[in-house]
Amino acid sequence: MSKSQRAVSDNRRSKVVFGLAAMFFVFAPPTARAGGPGEIFDFQICNGYFALCAASTCTPTGNQITFRTAAGSTAMAQEADCTCPVILGSSIANLAGGNMQGSCMPPGPGQLWSSYQVRPDIPQAVTNWVPTLPEAAAQPLFCPSSLNLGNQFTQCFSFSCDSETYINNVPVVTCHCAIGATLAGLPAPPQSSFPTQAGQGDEAICADLPIGNVIQIPSP
Repeated sequence: MSKSQRAVSDNRRSKVVFGLAAMFFVFAPPTARAGGPGEIFDFQICNGYFALCAASTCTPTGNQITFRTAAGSTAMAQEADCTCPVILGSSIANLAGGNMQGSCMPPGPGQLWSSYQVRPDIPQAVTNWVPTLPEAAAQPLFCPSSLNLGNQFTQCFSFSCDSETYINNVPVVTCHCAIGATLAGLPAPPQSSFPTQAGQGDEAICADLPIGNVIQIPSP
């Protein structure tokens, strides 16, 4: 690889790392605060079992799902079901987003919230849910706007999950999420770019409704 190619690669990697941070931690410390004029987020640390969907891809259900926006209203988007591993520990959630109702408490019996925890290893379908490295590696991937897939990511952050089962001895749940909706609850245009931890670096995964969120950075 030439010096110029390495520079492009390093630049893209930096953008992806920035994007993942922007998705969840630009609002730190995790507390209720305005995200902009008329926008309210309520980022809090939750403890206990949660679904970690960051490396998952999803399947459209053909239904619509209703969720909360940063303006305090509700919106609708195409629904996708995502199979996500169950993790025990601390995670960050937006208690005013998705379909959360202001509390970390599970949405109901046999249900969990999809929230986020920084980790380099996440069991995932692409490697048959092997729970250990290197198969569970969940490195960031940048899906550029040139793919015209900016509205084909899935937003699962702070959405509810149910139907727990086991795959390869890994507990997983089905999370019901919104296709192409940003963290603020707005529809994303196709020309957007987004990061994801799905696909283990394979850009083809960008077309499989991976978990992600639009970020306002230029595409390479």
